[in-house]
Amino acid sequence: MLAAPRSSHVLGALVAAAVALAVALTGTAAARSAGRGHHGQGHGPAGKVLYVAPGGSDAAACTRTAPCQTIGHAVSVAPRGATVLVRAGTYAEQVTIAARLRLVGQGRPTIDATGQLNGIVLRGRAASGALVRGFVVEHADQEGILATQTSHVTISGNVVQGNDLGAAAPRPTGECAPQGEVPGDCGEGVHLMSVTHAKVFGNLVTQNSGGILLTDELGPTAHNLIVRNRVVENPFDCGITIAGHNPRAVQNGVRKPKVAGIYANLISRNVSNDNGLRGEGAGILLAGAGPGTGVYDNVVKHNVANGNNLAGITLHSHAPGDDLNGNRIVGNRVRNDALGGDPDAGVRDTTGILIFSAVTELKRVVVRGNVIRDVHFGIWTQHAPAIPLGANRFTNVAVPLHQQ
Repeated sequence: MLAAPRSSHVLGALVAAAVALAVALTGTAAARSAGRGHHGQGHGPAGKVLYVAPGGSDAAACTRTAPCQTIGHAVSVAPRGATVLVRAGTYAEQVTIAARLRLVGQGRPTIDATGQLNGIVLRGRAASGALVRGFVVEHADQEGILATQTSHVTISGNVVQGNDLGAAAPRPTGECAPQGEVPGDCGEGVHLMSVTHAKVFGNLVTQNSGGILLTDELGPTAHNLIVRNRVVENPFDCGITIAGHNPRAVQNGVRKPKVAGIYANLISRNVSNDNGLRGEGAGILLAGAGPGTGVYDNVVKHNVANGNNLAGITLHSHAPGDDLNGNRIVGNRVRNDALGGDPDAGVRDTTGILIFSAVTELKRVVVRGNVIRDVHFGIWTQHAPAIPLGANRFTNVAVPLHQQ
């Protein structure tokens, strides 16, 4: 069992801040939609609002005065473009969204996914443009929120906590099952799998195995914004992981961006602290799983990463034929990271930023404008482009720059 979430007082303050940010960034379209027409019904399906409340009934019409009881039922009967407003309470279910809908929580409702694979799933091309905002999502065996093979979705102002529970099962199955010597990966709290042009912002992601994960098993994951999330105290894995899994992303040294790969994503202004302390986890990790994988041309900018088990920002290239070139690590603030060193790179000391390639020379990797404090190695690199000493700022750092 994972550790209990932080106190309700502190958690409530963080949630309120996250929801306020989400409302500021996305506007109040849902509120405007809710005010249209009789009982919240707008003009045509795109303006329709359906309501869900714990005391409702799935035999009802999902109106303001006759709400449905389960989120899944309301989603299943909602026309494309509708808004589903969910009132405060606890809903024991998995919710799957396969159409362009706005799923909005009022008063921070909880989706308790105990015994379910996921809490919320946004699935397929038809879900393009969907939004999920204002929920607590907890206790799923795998991801709290999973978006897969879709685009232009928004995940904002949610609390995603205490998921990935399948990792602790006596015989883990599915994503959680180990593959040979490689331990299972339950997909973290929030997972974008083969998703493009998504926005993930203003969420609190805590007490899952890991925080936010981007992968490309079923197609490219590109042009996404991961912005202003608070990703803290995920005990077994990284805060934010950008991990190339598809060996078809790069073939004979040629990128195949329409096939696979993780590229052109912006990871900015997130707080990623105290992750991986019971396992191996960086604040932010970019990594390729083997030959042919691609994690390239991403920007990691203006984030905070403190107190993580691996380096605050880590790049790992393990195999010939993978492509981790062109990534930019700019203007971040990191402190007291790599508390467990970095076993893959053979580094035992605390490190702010670590760029490691086991085999090939990395190209066009930029590391500049970062502020690094309270570590032994400020920046540690192997097979990476030269970094000018004056390109970053160091305070209380024994070895500001180690390059080999």
